[in-house]
Amino acid sequence: MWQLRGEADPERSLILISAMPRLTVLRIILVVLLGTGLITGFMVPWWRQGWMWTAIGVLAIIGVVMNRFGNAYFDQLVVSARRAVEDQKNILADSSSLEAFHAARTAWHPLGVTIIGLVGLAVILWLMMFKLF
Repeated sequence: MWQLRGEADPERSLILISAMPRLTVLRIILVVLLGTGLITGFMVPWWRQGWMWTAIGVLAIIGVVMNRFGNAYFDQLVVSARRAVEDQKNILADSSSLEAFHAARTAWHPLGVTIIGLVGLAVILWLMMFKLF
């Protein structure tokens, strides 16, 4: 996401997006993380404590919000990059599609997704460390 933000050429941006690896490895890591947390929750009687449920809820909210805003960023970037590439091939086209691509490229989504992920992680770690309720 951050590398795409710095790429000014729409054609190279499309190449970078198509070359991105699938999220299968990250999903496997998430399942392992959740699995070990659930097993630990059964080994130590944490299911009766509110912090465990709150941490699971925060993780779910983080996942939904990051997925929504991250996908919106990539969708917006791909559409505007394709339009800009098509308009670059057309001699009579104006530069509005290139401006739309640069606006999509510099949108707030990468920063927002990063902040949401880091703040959410900090909240989960705080809940795990202090177990206040």
